[in-house]
Amino acid sequence: MISESAYASTRGVYSNRWDNMYGSPYWYNSNSYLYGSPFGSSYYPWYSPYGYNSQLTRYYADNIAIMSFDSTANVKWASIINKSQYDDNSDVFIGYGTYVTAGKLNFLFNQFEKRKLLLQAQSIDAQGKITQVPTLKELDRGYQFMPRYAKQVSSRELLIPCQYRNYLCFAKIEN
Repeated sequence: MISESAYASTRGVYSNRWDNMYGSPYWYNSNSYLYGSPFGSSYYPWYSPYGYNSQLTRYYADNIAIMSFDSTANVKWASIINKSQYDDNSDVFIGYGTYVTAGKLNFLFNQFEKRKLLLQAQSIDAQGKITQVPTLKELDRGYQFMPRYAKQVSSRELLIPCQYRNYLCFAKIEN
């Protein structure tokens, strides 16, 4: 069983706890759908993400817990991969991707190192021992990887989407 601690916090806007689509929860009008798009309007600044009620949503993805159970549902072992990630207004660059190689389960995720996102990898074997894989080399600068959406396409290859100057592209990682 694999689980990740993931959560979000919102700030900078009126009590938007319920992610209200049509303005303030304290203002009610049964015809609120007539006022236009909730994503922006010059007539109703509370709809604009950059208006006076703009908000910031920070997404977090922290440690990964891995547990192994036997056939009678008893815990055989439990391990934790320590990581701490966050991003503002988007969660596509945080989280983790998995792929399998040589009897190990590998986790791929971005980690901040000297104010840059570096693609990190850690593996866990069948006994629950975690191994830190060396940082991936020869990654071109300016690419931001989205490990959550990575897909293993063969026993030794992984495709991972990335962003480069607002273009979507894909990288192939060979193990």
